[in-house]
Amino acid sequence: MTTARPRGGVEDGADPTTWRTVRFGKGRPWSLPQLGLALTGVASAVAFLLCLQAASGGFDPVWWALAIVPLATLGFAGSAAPLAFWGLMLAGWFLLTPSGSLSAWSVPAAIALVVGHAAAALSATTPPAGGLPARVVRIWGGRVVLAALTAPAVAALAGALRSGELEASPAAYVIGLGGLAVGVFLLRTEPPAQPD
Repeated sequence: MTTARPRGGVEDGADPTTWRTVRFGKGRPWSLPQLGLALTGVASAVAFLLCLQAASGGFDPVWWALAIVPLATLGFAGSAAPLAFWGLMLAGWFLLTPSGSLSAWSVPAAIALVVGHAAAALSATTPPAGGLPARVVRIWGGRVVLAALTAPAVAALAGALRSGELEASPAAYVIGLGGLAVGVFLLRTEPPAQPD
């Protein structure tokens, strides 16, 4: 374990914090905050798979190997690898759960997905040996909490639509999906907030 001090002085606006780093073999050093984000990604994947197992009634044990992917893709945080990983997890949800069913397990699974994706996005905002400024953690923490609070409301609305208590025309579905697509596009093209 070594320590890494960011370049620049305090007068340059650099964070004067010294980060402890860990090096695996001859690879590059990783800070403890970065490793913590990777472990958060693993915990989120395990939580998602537990919810998937409960919602689907069980699945092939090979799916559990996906839990280590956030650690295996640690060096690819700024690429599309984390997004592809969570896309695969969502595809697994639709493939393994009964067709047309709506499980209460979808709410904690959605929260696990949001936390895992946010951990990967935060990991991409700093170098491997760097840390996370408190302002960035607050911004992303607020976004995760907002998404976690809206997940039960979306599940309740989906349940109401599924049971027929709330009628919606096909045009309403198209408008809703279009709005969701635009929202996802805007969030994906806006780079993560950087500290001033």
